[in-house]
Amino acid sequence: MPYTAILLNTFTNKGKFMERNIGKRTLVFLHIGKTAGTQIEHISNKLISYGVDIKKAGHDLKLKSIKGELPYFFSIRDPAQRFKSGFYSRKRKGQPRLYVEWSKFEAIAFNEFEHANDLAEALLQNDKKGLNARAAIKAIRHTGMQQVDWFEGVAFLDQRPPMHIIRQEYFNNNMQELINSLGVDLKVESLITTDPKSAHKNNYQGAPDLSELAIHNLSQWYMQDYYFYKQCEEWLKKKEIANQVTNQT
Repeated sequence: MPYTAILLNTFTNKGKFMERNIGKRTLVFLHIGKTAGTQIEHISNKLISYGVDIKKAGHDLKLKSIKGELPYFFSIRDPAQRFKSGFYSRKRKGQPRLYVEWSKFEAIAFNEFEHANDLAEALLQNDKKGLNARAAIKAIRHTGMQQVDWFEGVAFLDQRPPMHIIRQEYFNNNMQELINSLGVDLKVESLITTDPKSAHKNNYQGAPDLSELAIHNLSQWYMQDYYFYKQCEEWLKKKEIANQVTNQT
């Protein structure tokens, strides 16, 4: 049985099954692509021996598909940088850690646009190149979906708040906060991998930086995600203030 199917069965079957198999420190990692998920998976494997069971949901699993009352967390990333990472990850077909062949539509996209900046700069043009850019960004896995899409149909920060949110830009600090909340006395630096292959880290050698025009276009295209990122940051700030008040009483 595929792991995703097992995961769904674990979360949808309430009652005895969950009571027998789910421990007190079990939580779900909702895996949004290109947001440090491989590094989090690496850390999760090390935490098993400390009594923490982090169940990784596959890229295609959204929050509304995860039933039950299990706590969850997720990671996010600046939308423009996530786009760049997703573009080059798929351009090299996931290598060297993985190998996933292009779809026929991805092949067309990478034949048209050599670099992420090329695609982003053409994204809002009112011509054939603009049409091709908009088709390409939707065709490439990781760039076609916005991060907020993983929460479709769920008021996640109100009715179903996460246990924590990890921002890739503040990875060590946010991950340390999660580890501390799980009652594990470990430094995150002792758990992360510095091997680029194991971390599934992009190598941007030879790739141009995103230009001001490219970032502007991406801010328009991924507008929902920029609001989503800001909303997550505000939630983290409120959580930090609430924790400070609790510690002072």
